[in-house]
Amino acid sequence: MYCTWAGLTLRLHINGVGLVMGGGVTHLERLVPALVEVRPDWEVVVYLSPRGPALSVPGVRTELVNRASWRRLVWDSLSVGRRARATGADVLLNLANSGPVRSRIPSVLYQRNALYFDRTWVDRMGGAGQARAMLRRKLAFAQMQHAAAVVVPSEAMAGYLRSWRGCPSDVPIEVIPHGVDLERFRFSPAVGTGRIRLVSLSHAAPHKDQGLLVALVADLVGRGADVELEATIADEDDPAYVAVLREQVRRSGLEERIRFVGRVAAPQFLAGANLMVIPSITESFGFPVIEAMASGVPVVASEIPSFVELLGDLGWYFTPGNPTVAADRVMAVVNAAPIDLHRRVSAARRLATQYTWERNARHVVELIETVVGERRTGG
Repeated sequence: MYCTWAGLTLRLHINGVGLVMGGGVTHLERLVPALVEVRPDWEVVVYLSPRGPALSVPGVRTELVNRASWRRLVWDSLSVGRRARATGADVLLNLANSGPVRSRIPSVLYQRNALYFDRTWVDRMGGAGQARAMLRRKLAFAQMQHAAAVVVPSEAMAGYLRSWRGCPSDVPIEVIPHGVDLERFRFSPAVGTGRIRLVSLSHAAPHKDQGLLVALVADLVGRGADVELEATIADEDDPAYVAVLREQVRRSGLEERIRFVGRVAAPQFLAGANLMVIPSITESFGFPVIEAMASGVPVVASEIPSFVELLGDLGWYFTPGNPTVAADRVMAVVNAAPIDLHRRVSAARRLATQYTWERNARHVVELIETVVGERRTGG
């Protein structure tokens, strides 16, 4: 339960140096304007990478910080806290899963990267990968230990953290779900009977298991279904991984049915889609799921905790990594009675309306005001 410190006028510094693509950028670009709307009297400074988004929000000052690889870990762990304090910040909000191991000002730390904490994914790594994951967890737990609070976007992510013995038990973990800009997504369920248009909205990465999409389309074609699939996969996401996916498409003879369209605007991409397929092995949230729900697009998803948490009984699930079951679920959607399908996607749209950036920002503001107020009063 929060204390109330709503009268505080704060100088908030936000560390977004590690956010260069995917859901992290979406989070940054939506949260910062929402924070300013909620607390227009706050002074906000955002640290960004030159490789990241060009954030432009009235009243918000940005500073470019060129740090990559291990130098970014040094920045997050040591430098950013010193910079924020030296320039007069009252509180530091770390959006990129990493923050100070020591801080003279309150530090609120996001943990929204499931890759080092979801045991299902960690168990799939080779020995070297598991060793790297262990080191990243140790660093993350050290950073969490010195945070005033830790923020996660789902109960699933909170569970991943708490499943490890090294997770600090005395630091509060606050679940604050992300939001969606509902006004950008028009509710327009697909109609008509032509070729089935499947979409997958996500950047390319091994944990997103986009190879399943190729196997899925091959399975559906083998069943006689007339399908096509578009995926927001760009070569720059992960060149080596995308090359493997392209070769998989070529070997399957599906060049005419599968297109990698790169980074495109989600509302236009989803418009007219028959259904969304999202095969991730692990996620901490699921922006594409919420965006599809807002658009009236049925979601066929891997049965992982974060997706089930968002969709409940309004989605169609398959065992992660199983294209045959995924194809069964796709056909279940295709063959569903139109009235039943409309009821389901309408209910999903209503559920999506709970996930707003204004609501998210108010929750973050309350948390920040509480930790700053407690620090000032010695609580």
